Amino acid sequence: MIVDPQVRKFCGPLFFTSSFTTPKNNIDGSGSFGLVVIGDKKLLVTCWHVLYAERDGFKDKHSQNPALRFGIGFGGKRPVSLSFDELMGKKVDDEKRCDLVTFDVSDALELVAAGNLAFFDMNAKPPPKVRVGDVLYLIGFPAKGRIENETSIGFARQPIGVQASQVGDFNFFARVINLKLDETDYAGISGAPCFIVSEAAPLPRLVGFATGFAPNQMNMLQFTYARHIGRDGIIRYSA
Repeated sequence: MIVDPQVRKFCGPLFFTSSFTTPKNNIDGSGSFGLVVIGDKKLLVTCWHVLYAERDGFKDKHSQNPALRFGIGFGGKRPVSLSFDELMGKKVDDEKRCDLVTFDVSDALELVAAGNLAFFDMNAKPPPKVRVGDVLYLIGFPAKGRIENETSIGFARQPIGVQASQVGDFNFFARVINLKLDETDYAGISGAPCFIVSEAAPLPRLVGFATGFAPNQMNMLQFTYARHIGRDGIIRYSA
């Protein structure tokens, strides 16, 4: 109850839709995003594969259906609707190996504030080192539980608390075998920001972004490090 409201401010849902008047039966994919400020950049961050994955990414789906638009749920009365060209115009950088993409959303400050969201300040709070056993917390927006009707769309929030179980130079993992969740609970959380929480540091610290669920790796969630994002918003694949 203490951590969740703090983390909730920095994340939200993404979705692909061919209609912004009738969501029902017009949603064709979704994901999650995090909001960060680093350097002088105010960024929306999500996964590279949300945008570019073959068959499931927005770019591929848009090539098959040019009417498809990119929806961003900042939490206000209406989501933001972007065409593919508009979305690409906001892109700062993308990096397949890190599975990250950054967008400049400095023109959406009023929408962010109206939705009671905020940008996590990576300038004041740079990402700490992740160690095995660290407690991690994230909120994703899976497709499961999504509500679509004739005039509105709603996303269920999926809070996840786990411990880091494997730490590498470029990404880290958390085993979720003990959670009472299945693969459908994780579909759509890609891009959700992940935070370290502890009694010693009650304020959550951003350390990464969820990049997917790996059932073939003993039911693990995979994350990429937030430190890959530089102060200019450029993503650098380095340890």
